[in-house]
Amino acid sequence: MNIILASALLELSTLSMQTAQSIKKVFIQKIIEHPALDQTTRGIIDGLEKNGYRQGINIEVCVESAQGNPSLALQIAAKFIGKEPDVVVGVATLAAQSFLKYVKEKKVNLVFSSITDPIEAKLVQKIDAPGNHTSGVSNFVSLTPQIQVFKKIYPGLKRLGFLYNPGEMNSLSLIKQLEALCPKLGIRLVLQTANKTSEVSQAATKLASQVDAIFISNDSTALSALKTIINVATKVKIPVYVSDTDAVHLGALAALGPNQYKIGLQTAQIIVRCLKGEDLSTIPVEFPKNTELYLNEAAAERIGIILPESLKAQAAKIIPRGGS
Repeated sequence: MNIILASALLELSTLSMQTAQSIKKVFIQKIIEHPALDQTTRGIIDGLEKNGYRQGINIEVCVESAQGNPSLALQIAAKFIGKEPDVVVGVATLAAQSFLKYVKEKKVNLVFSSITDPIEAKLVQKIDAPGNHTSGVSNFVSLTPQIQVFKKIYPGLKRLGFLYNPGEMNSLSLIKQLEALCPKLGIRLVLQTANKTSEVSQAATKLASQVDAIFISNDSTALSALKTIINVATKVKIPVYVSDTDAVHLGALAALGPNQYKIGLQTAQIIVRCLKGEDLSTIPVEFPKNTELYLNEAAAERIGIILPESLKAQAAKIIPRGGS
């Protein structure tokens, strides 16, 4: 009897070990909570499930936010690494960069999502051959058609404000491109910094007094306080444009950008390839497969702008008057 009992316990122990070993660990850190990054994260989780990964059955998914704090991002990264994950995921630049030390030490596989310029952020060596046990999905789309949409909405656009956190590499990369592009379109770029969300209100007030419109693009600090920026801009009757379509319902006038949920789904596919044994270093960085135009008639009405019918015909979504 004792032999049979011991044998049964051994089998249960072996089965338990095999089950534990078969559960993959995917730990996701997003730098802050705002609609775009929330949609990206949801897309990642849904994408994993669509590929057969079920929470608590064959995968452990953990999500934490650094609340816009770089120091907290580093703490979360250290905690994640201590749990020996199969893959860590950085949603937004600072979140992904928090894992760089461990990537260089070959302690972890890193997949990033919603990052403007992964090369400038020193996450990858090349787009086609990333190296560093790292790959992911950028949210960058061409700036030229975005600015052209802004000018179609308001042909008199001469001064475009850009509010950003100088600590976010993605914003610095965009500024370089905007500084080269805006003069070609007859626009003067006006820059305004905000190092943290508590500084956004004052920064937006200063910027709104100097420009014809404000553009918020891929800056997590600004996006997390987007309602504040929109309230300030609405008081002086100027539009706020964004690159994240998920932010238009908050009161921005328009966005020509990627679908962040679909970026999350793309990111999930790269994670799955890694979990199945593929080397991230050899998986090319991906970009949004298309862009969508979102317009907000409610926001237009509040600031006295009439949206062109030609643009409305192209829009994937229009928030009607009486909406957000």
